Amino acid sequence: MSDTIIEKQVSGINTSDVELIPCNVGVIVRPYEENPYRMIERTESGLIVGVQSSQKVISNDSGEMEENEEYITCAKVIAVGPFTRNVKVGEDVFVVKHILKPIPFRKQNLWELDEQNILCRIVPKGTQND
Repeated sequence: MSDTIIEKQVSGINTSDVELIPCNVGVIVRPYEENPYRMIERTESGLIVGVQSSQKVISNDSGEMEENEEYITCAKVIAVGPFTRNVKVGEDVFVVKHILKPIPFRKQNLWELDEQNILCRIVPKGTQND
């Protein structure tokens, strides 16, 4: 029965001929699994610095041990809305994870946020105003 409902909902729609276009100042991004810009260094004494921490921290709210979750993530811009001024498709950006809204489109791990919620763009030197 559920297959019949799904077939009726998408009948007549060629899903390979559609694309996502965010409204207004919306930006669709795909977060990287790991930050490609994280700098990992080895000190003279052999200490490795910059690797993501898997430490647990004591929560200020509950007093319990919790995973140390990163608050900011790096993502690739997939699509921009018609009134977006500062970011372009293909750029990498840093965003706050908790602001992202999931876009359930073909299981592609896409998320949406407004342009003003992007913390910064990552661009080659000398191209910041392009």
